[in-house]
Amino acid sequence: MNFDLREFSSFPVEFVLESEGDNLEGTIEGITFRDVIKLKINLQKVKEEYLLHGVVKAPVDVECSRCLEMYESELVGELDVLIKTTQTKAVMASDSSEDCIYLKQNEHIVDLTDMVRQTLTLALPMKPVCNEECKGLCPNCGVNLNEETCDCSPDEFDERWDGLRNLLE
Repeated sequence: MNFDLREFSSFPVEFVLESEGDNLEGTIEGITFRDVIKLKINLQKVKEEYLLHGVVKAPVDVECSRCLEMYESELVGELDVLIKTTQTKAVMASDSSEDCIYLKQNEHIVDLTDMVRQTLTLALPMKPVCNEECKGLCPNCGVNLNEETCDCSPDEFDERWDGLRNLLE
């Protein structure tokens, strides 16, 4: 997801970047992109620096962590980036940040692909579920309990827990 700073003559400016999900396909484990990724950007300029605020939205198919079925969802995340066009001093360790892009003097193209990937990765739920009532898989036979019932006995206990179970009685 690239844009050219020379395209804009007055600030602040709002615009939308779109990118095919194929560009990020396979970089975020457990999801498949269904449609284009949209990044709505608000760009402001202060002297030789640009302040970028963006909201990224991506329609995806996500694997449910309970039943392992794919379901449709949308990942939404925000990113704030400082773009510096000139470096008047050396970058100190406290200045170096992942949210800052340094462009060389004659460079005008800003690449946000990696930051969009990171934002979408952070927007992914830790334990995605298709719905709150998802019953998941049977721990014994592995059948999807949302679609059918199994004949496994719920009274089957692991003998290793008998010592703790006796404490409850």
